[in-house]
Amino acid sequence: MLRLSPNIYRTGVEVVKISGLVREVLHVGFWLGGIIFLSGVAEAEDHPAFQPVKELFAAMSKHDGKAMQETSTEDFQLLEHGEDWTMQKLVDAVQPKGKPYERKNFFRQIRARQKGDVAWVGYWNKAEIRSESGLRTVVWLESAVMVRENNRWKVQLLHSTRLESDNYPKNIEWVEFEATP
Repeated sequence: MLRLSPNIYRTGVEVVKISGLVREVLHVGFWLGGIIFLSGVAEAEDHPAFQPVKELFAAMSKHDGKAMQETSTEDFQLLEHGEDWTMQKLVDAVQPKGKPYERKNFFRQIRARQKGDVAWVGYWNKAEIRSESGLRTVVWLESAVMVRENNRWKVQLLHSTRLESDNYPKNIEWVEFEATP
């Protein structure tokens, strides 16, 4: 569009006269659209909605089912490597069952977005699991959906894809997460 004068524009072959009111509406619309778009984008290193995900994994490392449940909504769902899990199934899965182990959690947020009281985060997840049989490292590519309930972020949905040990980017800068006692 070529501006010929303050109110006249050439669009291809046509010449269009835009009234002052239409021009102001378009101007305000572009500004509002930009503000709305930018308000929903969060590129921070760690979005606040990612905190309950990290707390969930810290509780898993402590085998603390109650703390795990406190990080999540009542209708929590985990899509774990092709299976549909409830919170109770996840709590049961992390119990040592007579074989003690220690787990360290590492994360790297990829991207986060927020719209009102809903946010999602894509991230890399790595666990170093030490047991009597040695050290095992497991890596996942995951996404999580969080909702804000009573001014607190909670995990509603996790989607987890376990990766082969040689099938993830080696340049990920992992950050260990240690929960405060």
